[in-house]
Amino acid sequence: MSLFQVQGLVKRFGGLLATDHVSLSVAHGEVHALIGPNGAGKTTLVNQISGLLAPDEGRVLLDGADITALPMHRRVAQGLSRCFQVTRIFPKQSVRDNLLLAVQAHSGSSFRFLKPRSHECGLYEAANRLAERVGLQGQLGEIAGALPHGAQRTLDVALALASGPKLLLLDEPMAGMGPDESQHMVQLIETLRQDMAVLLIEHDMEAVFRLADRISVLVYGRVLTAGTPDEIRNNPEVQAVYLGNETLETTP
Repeated sequence: MSLFQVQGLVKRFGGLLATDHVSLSVAHGEVHALIGPNGAGKTTLVNQISGLLAPDEGRVLLDGADITALPMHRRVAQGLSRCFQVTRIFPKQSVRDNLLLAVQAHSGSSFRFLKPRSHECGLYEAANRLAERVGLQGQLGEIAGALPHGAQRTLDVALALASGPKLLLLDEPMAGMGPDESQHMVQLIETLRQDMAVLLIEHDMEAVFRLADRISVLVYGRVLTAGTPDEIRNNPEVQAVYLGNETLETTP
């Protein structure tokens, strides 16, 4: 049984059919990439999956439960977390404080000032574990907004991990990164599959072919085809509408 399923999602904006009966599934421990040209409807689809937009038709299922009608925060509580295209961190706070806020938000805390010391220590330990997991343990005292772009994106992922998701949605995590930063992000995503499934929206085809177990190609709001990286790379229809000869020469 799949961990996550989208069944026949439809979203209309006036006369525009932004998502056209889209269906896809993500298995436990799988990295499933969603690719397609600009304007294909990827962000609209992910907004429906995360609860930012309500679909006009169709269902969203997570771990067997129908979450279609749940708001975003309830979906997070059910195990679905998301990173957006634009980095969302607290730029004036330290890396440690960013992580502490995220951990506290998902710990059931009432945000009262008087707390047992053991509770406060637990929050710091959890924040430190998150920093170590993503490779930011050496930058805990730095101001988040002063970090390089790649480190800010990494912090954004760490904030999403604070909820302990079953499924993590990553919306173009490599956007704007240099080669070394992209390499770090790829390595991080590879480690995440040990504990969760990942739905990856990304234009970096080298990263997609390296990371993905399966790929769905979205064109004009519908799934053109889905398959393994080799199947997608060698699909003439995908080559014609999206990949192009230059991208196809990239090794996985």
